[in-house]
Amino acid sequence: MDAGERVAQQIESMRRLLAQEEPGDLRGYLSVPSGGRPVVEGSTVPLLVSRWRQHGSGLFVPDLPSPGPIDLVLAYLTPEEIFGGPLPPGYLVRQLRALPLVTVLTFCALVLNVVGRPDADRRDVDRFFAESWLSEPIRSRVLNLLRDRSRGLIVPQAVMLLARSAFEHCPRAVPAGAAPGNVIGALLVLAQDLGRGHTGPSVISDQPGDLGRELIANQYFNQVSFVPYTLARFVRRWREIPGELAGQNGIVDLAEAYETCTGVSLDDLATVGVLLWAYAIGGKPVIPLRVLQDLPLPQGRAEMVLSLISADLNAFGEGVREERDHQHTEWTFDTFQRWPVIRISDGMLLVLDHRLLVDRTFGWLPLNDIKNPPPGRSRPGGHRKLAARAATTLQRASEAYVLEVLRGISGDRGAGRVYDDADLKAAFERPGQRIADAAVDYGDTWVVVEVTTTQLRRDAALAVTEESQVEDIDKLLGELEQIQGTIDALRREECRPTGVSSTIRRRYLPLLLLTEGFPVNPVSLTVFRERARGRGLLQADDVLPVEVLDVEELEMIEALQEQSGTSLLSTILAKQASSLSLAAVRHYILCEHNLVTMQSERVSHLWPKVFASIATLEAAVDQDTQPAERQAE
Repeated sequence: MDAGERVAQQIESMRRLLAQEEPGDLRGYLSVPSGGRPVVEGSTVPLLVSRWRQHGSGLFVPDLPSPGPIDLVLAYLTPEEIFGGPLPPGYLVRQLRALPLVTVLTFCALVLNVVGRPDADRRDVDRFFAESWLSEPIRSRVLNLLRDRSRGLIVPQAVMLLARSAFEHCPRAVPAGAAPGNVIGALLVLAQDLGRGHTGPSVISDQPGDLGRELIANQYFNQVSFVPYTLARFVRRWREIPGELAGQNGIVDLAEAYETCTGVSLDDLATVGVLLWAYAIGGKPVIPLRVLQDLPLPQGRAEMVLSLISADLNAFGEGVREERDHQHTEWTFDTFQRWPVIRISDGMLLVLDHRLLVDRTFGWLPLNDIKNPPPGRSRPGGHRKLAARAATTLQRASEAYVLEVLRGISGDRGAGRVYDDADLKAAFERPGQRIADAAVDYGDTWVVVEVTTTQLRRDAALAVTEESQVEDIDKLLGELEQIQGTIDALRREECRPTGVSSTIRRRYLPLLLLTEGFPVNPVSLTVFRERARGRGLLQADDVLPVEVLDVEELEMIEALQEQSGTSLLSTILAKQASSLSLAAVRHYILCEHNLVTMQSERVSHLWPKVFASIATLEAAVDQDTQPAERQAE
C-alpha cells in the first residue's frame, strides 16, 4: 500500500467515525468540534451526558447552568396578569376608606413578618398567600404563573406602601353594616403602578440612569440581615469594643452615654427589643402591652424604652403626612424606621416588620437616641460634644470589629498575614503617604482593605436624584485613594512590612468594605468601577477589579472558611470568575454555596450574650406560638 492509499484509508476511517451514523440527508452538515463537548460516535450530534464540576466545598455536583445577575431579579405579578386587566382608577382609595385602620395595619404586619422570616422560602410564601387569598379560576392562573421562578406575588415595598396609605385614607372605624373593603385588592393595585414609567440606558457606564437608580434603592430597601450577625455586632460595637478602646482620644463608653441621654440602658433596650422580636418572628405581631410586665426590668423602664421605639396612631399619622409633603419617591418610610412598633390601642402593640425592629434596636440607629434624647428628657451638660464623641466611638468600634473579623479569616486557616494600619504606617511613614486600613499577604496576592462607615445619604437611598447616588459613589472613590497609595508603597518597598523581599510578581486585590452596607449590583458596581477608571484609580495590570462588600458578607466568608476551608482570597477570585461577577458577594455565596444561616464559631459565641440579662424571656413568650402562616390565614 502506497502513501496515497494509506491517506485515503485514514480519511475513510475518519469519515466512518464522524459521519457514518448520520442520515443521508444530513451528511455534509458541518459542525465545529470543541473541547469538552462529546458527540455520538459516527455523527456530529452532541452526546447527552451528565457533566460534573467540583463545588467550592469540594463536593462534586452536576454541572448545571450557572445563575446570572438577571436570575436574582424578581418580576412581580400585576393585576393585569392576575385578573386579566388593570384595576380601575380610584380603586385603592375606595377600598381603604371602607376598612378600619388597625385592620389594614395588622394585615400588613402579618404579611411582612411572614415574608421576613429567616426560614421563609419565597416560593412557598407566594404559594401560601395565593392559595389563601384567591379563589378559582384566578388561584390556578396565579399558581401556574408562579411556576416560573423569576415571578413573585408578594411585593414587600407594596405592603409598606399599603401601611402608609392606610394612615392617609383608612378611618379608625367603619359604620356598622357597611360593606367591607378589599384589602387584597388594595395591595395588588399598589403593585400595579409600582416603578412604572422608569426607563434606563441600554449600556451602563459611569451613570446609573433612571432605572439603575431605582434598582439601587430597591436593593437597599430589600436588603435582609441575618439576625445573629446583627446581634454579634451589637455586642462588640456597643458594649465590648468601646471598653477596649477606653483612654484613646475621642472614645466614650457608649452604654454609659446611651443611658445618660435616654434614661434607659442598652440592656433595657435589648430586653424589650428581643421580646417584641420573638413575638413577631413567631407569628404574633399583635402583642398585649401587659407581657412587658414580666420582663426583669426596673419599674417603668419598659415604658421608657417604648417611648423611644414606638408611637401611637396619631403620631404615626402626623409623621406620614409630613413624609407626603416632602416625598420624592416611593421609598420614603422614615416614620416606620423610626418607630417600628405601633401602639394600636391603650393595651396593644403592633410590630409592623421585625426586620425594622432589629435594625432600630441593634444596628446603627440607637445613636440617634443619643443625638436626640426623648421629649421630656433634659439633655446632659456638654450634650453636643458627648453625642459627637459617641458617633466617633461607634465608627471606631465598627472599624475595629471589621479588622477583628479580618484577622480571624486571615489567620492560620486563611494562610494569610494581616498588617493593620499601624503596621503599614510604621513601614511606609513619609509625608503625604496614603495608607489603607489593612493589607493581607496571601503569598502571590496582596488583599488591600479600606474600611469605612460611610452610608448612603437619604436622597441616594430613596433614589431622589441620580446626582445624589453619583455623589455618594464619588465620596467612596476617595477611599480608593488609600488603597492605591498602599499598593504603590507595597510595589516599591514590600520588604518594609514583611521583613523579606519577594522574588515573585505580586497581584493586588482591592477591597472596599462598608460597615453599614451598600447595594452592590451590576449597575452600581459598574458605575463605581467606571468612575474609578475615570480617575485613574486601580487600573494597573497587576491590580484585580475592586470589590465592594459589607461586614455581613465578611462574616459570611468567615463562616464559609470554617465550614469548607474557602479563604477570603479564593472566594473573591471565584466570584470574579463566575457569572455573578457583577453581583454582590452575598449573592454569589448564597447561590454558589447554598448556605443561608451559617455562622462562625466567633459569632455563635457572641450573639447569645444579648440574652444574658433576659432571664425570664422564655416564660414571657408563649411557647405554643402558632406558625406565622396560620396567623396570616
